[in-house]
This record gives sequence, structure tokens and C-alpha cells, in this order.
Amino acid sequence: MELTEDLKTGVEEMDKDHQRLVELLNKVYELLREGKSSEAEEFFSKELVAWVEYHLAREEKFMQAIGYPEFERHKKAHENFRKVILDLLPHVEKGDHHAFRESLALAWGWLAGHIAKVDKKYGEFARERGLIA
Repeated sequence: MELTEDLKTGVEEMDKDHQRLVELLNKVYELLREGKSSEAEEFFSKELVAWVEYHLAREEKFMQAIGYPEFERHKKAHENFRKVILDLLPHVEKGDHHAFRESLALAWGWLAGHIAKVDKKYGEFARERGLIA
């Protein structure tokens, strides 16, 4: 997968974060394609989940800093995503392949749906207010 224009927010630092997320998800996919499912599961549960948490915190700080009016609703969506992923994570770490597939599908869906539809709005807000070019 690539970070296409429809996934860009226009906020350089957030787009870089989203690019890294794409790279990490692609790494999981490559490991799976190579038949390294246990490595993919470990990479997902250690590297990818940590990156997602780091990014969500940065995104929330950014939205607060610009006075984004939809911050609370956006943060709630993040909290719901975190909860589902963190509830599945112990199962992934124990080698539950179903929980891994569910987590991975959720992460891909989040990337395609949340970023393209929800994150773009804070970019538009920042651009309209002259906070970004």
C-alpha cells in the first residue's frame, strides 16, 4: 500500500507519521508473504502497536494546539480504536492467529477509513485558518 493523496492530511508531520504507518503495515504484509507469520505477529504486536500509540498521542497534541473543534469526537474515535487493539493484543502475543488477523484488518481499515475521512478534516481546518501552507 502507498500513502496516496486521498490519505494525506496536508499536515506534513502527520503525513510523515501516516507514511511510517503504511511502511510498518507493508512490513507485516511482506513477512506474511514470506511465510513468516510468527515474525509478522511479533512485529505487529511490538513495533506497529507502539508506533500507533506514539502517533495517536502526537495527533491529539496537534489537534489541541490548533484548537480543532472536533477534538473530543476525534479523540473518542482514537480511544475506541486503542481499546479494540489493546483488547486483542494479549491474544496476538499468545499466538492467536484469528486475533492477529482481526487486529491487522482493523489497522488496515483504520488507515484507509479513518485517515481518509476523519484525519483530513483537521488538515482542512488548519489550512483554512492559515496554520499550515
